[in-house]
Amino acid sequence: MKFARTTRLLTGRPEAAPYLCVLFPLAIVSLFHGFLVLPRGLRIELPQANSPGAVAPGERVLVLGLDANEQIYFENQHVEWADLKELLSARAHAPGGPGTLVLQSDRDVRAARLTEISEVAQQAGLRSLVFLTRPASP
Repeated sequence: MKFARTTRLLTGRPEAAPYLCVLFPLAIVSLFHGFLVLPRGLRIELPQANSPGAVAPGERVLVLGLDANEQIYFENQHVEWADLKELLSARAHAPGGPGTLVLQSDRDVRAARLTEISEVAQQAGLRSLVFLTRPASP
């Protein structure tokens, strides 16, 4: 027995509803993707201070981070204390001249560790060191 085909493929007006049912959820997910995915990284609580900007625009900047456990992060990578001087001296003697070392240290870091880092930066040939702080709340 043969049945007659009553449906003809790809004829007539296309319906918009199936396309919109796919498009709207994709649009919502793409708009809120930045809010749905948490950023990865390490939380450093900067101390508060009323200080003006210490780095001139266009100046070469090297960023060094210290967390509350006094682990060192240079150029977004974990660095051991023994390798820090070599890395800083290599960056200080790179083309463009020595830059400014911006130190992002947690407020719980000991002052002795900050002093040690400033001595290592001076020995590496960096000309200035800036401690990054949050603006004081009014």
